[in-house]
Amino acid sequence: MATRDFAFEALAEVTNTDWTAGRGELNAALKSIRTQEPDIHDGYLLSCEIHDRAKMYVVVMGDEILLTPTALAKHWKRVKAEMPRPRATISPVVPSRGDGTHGPGACETCDGDKMVLVAIRPSATNPTSGFEEMAPCPECNSDVDAGFWRGDGSRFVPPTAEQTRMRMKA
Repeated sequence: MATRDFAFEALAEVTNTDWTAGRGELNAALKSIRTQEPDIHDGYLLSCEIHDRAKMYVVVMGDEILLTPTALAKHWKRVKAEMPRPRATISPVVPSRGDGTHGPGACETCDGDKMVLVAIRPSATNPTSGFEEMAPCPECNSDVDAGFWRGDGSRFVPPTAEQTRMRMKA
């Protein structure tokens, strides 16, 4: 039984090329892509990169330019190099507003970090070292919502501002 070629399937999928009628074009383009990506030996990883580059191709070249296996292989490095980079935004330091609210860098409790250290839990393997337990700053995050869902499906509910203040004193 032949092994599955994820890269071939990905290239056929993103370019909407028929496997039988376009097999020659797909094979030639895939050979070129593999030559340009000598560090990616795993077909599945290369298939993920093919999907990413196809998205970049559409952004760089535009929706009106047809994405073919040959075109993707030809512009493989170009689409990554010309992909627009998101501009970094820097939030300005805002001093205290005088009404009890603070801007970044002006909070006396957290110095603008929006998080405070509330406890150090000892490590099970080394009792002298521990894990820092952080909580939302009670001054800056008075409007913190009811928490968020963790990756494992459990819900995290941050302590209230009063609970945080009590734990910071302990």
